[in-house]
Amino acid sequence: MSKQWIQLGIVGKAHGLGGAFFVSQREDILPKSVKTFRIGPMPESAPSFTVKINRKQAGRPVLQCSEISQRESAEALIGQALWALRTDLGLDDETEYLWADLIGKLVYDSEAELVGTLVQVGNFGASDVVQIRRDSGGLLEVPFVKAYFDFSFTPQDERLRMTVPRSTFAGTWSDE
Repeated sequence: MSKQWIQLGIVGKAHGLGGAFFVSQREDILPKSVKTFRIGPMPESAPSFTVKINRKQAGRPVLQCSEISQRESAEALIGQALWALRTDLGLDDETEYLWADLIGKLVYDSEAELVGTLVQVGNFGASDVVQIRRDSGGLLEVPFVKAYFDFSFTPQDERLRMTVPRSTFAGTWSDE
């Protein structure tokens, strides 16, 4: 797959006195297959840390690593991105995909007309929402659900196919 490093969340508030911290922007603990991770803005140059404790506290993921033993050290990392190698996630690249894998895919409608390029994926409660940019400008946000998308794609496909014509969203494009 194209993305070697995957952002798993952001270092949140410190938890306790021993250097543990909450992981923001995720609901579950890190996959057990992740034994090391990096913290910083750019994963290639960020320092590496070893998982010591990976659990939930009050319904939120908490991490403690061997290299951080004081609350102050954890507090100094608040807001920084937490990265893992894709290969450490234990994914089956033939059948499983991550949001990051969707970025850059060309989106075609049910009539094989180009809609645009998928540029962002997010979740705002009810479902995942993709943002599509068309070449002539403008953004379209569409729920990433079976009512609008054909989910028979593989992670390696360069295209995503919608199940509706692009005219379905004619009045919903926004200016950038």
